[in-house]
Amino acid sequence: MNYKILKYINIILILTVFLFPKNIYSHDYYLGKLTIDHPYIAQPMPGMKAAAGYLVIKNKGNESEYLINLESLFSKNIELHEMAMIGEVMKMKKLSNGIEIPPGKEIELKPGGFHIMFKNLNKELLAGSKEKVILHFKNTGKIIVSFEISDIKKHSH
Repeated sequence: MNYKILKYINIILILTVFLFPKNIYSHDYYLGKLTIDHPYIAQPMPGMKAAAGYLVIKNKGNESEYLINLESLFSKNIELHEMAMIGEVMKMKKLSNGIEIPPGKEIELKPGGFHIMFKNLNKELLAGSKEKVILHFKNTGKIIVSFEISDIKKHSH
């Protein structure tokens, strides 16, 4: 191969690594027929002992799957919640049976809908850092996922 071509390929590879944001490489996780995309936690206000987490779960399988439990070292209690309008009031409801991900569908955990509540935080969560969380699924098993702590005012997908 020509030396000039190799030189240009190396330059392109180096520019690609430095020009694209680092987090585009760490968004997807795979477990069986599931894809977990873009896990992040909204950075809580200083002194707050709770934080909300979000992600997208895609089920490419032929059977429903359920996100039933989560574990972490930075939060003593983690719950799955859904925000819903009851009359004219927005209420948060704990989902004791987990969240169903129907076959061939995706579920987006996002502000104002399904989300993860990390309660009794035992450390400060700083924007730009990452925290590991174990996701437990009813049929597929478990996977360790890194959630990026995100300044919600600056957050973009």
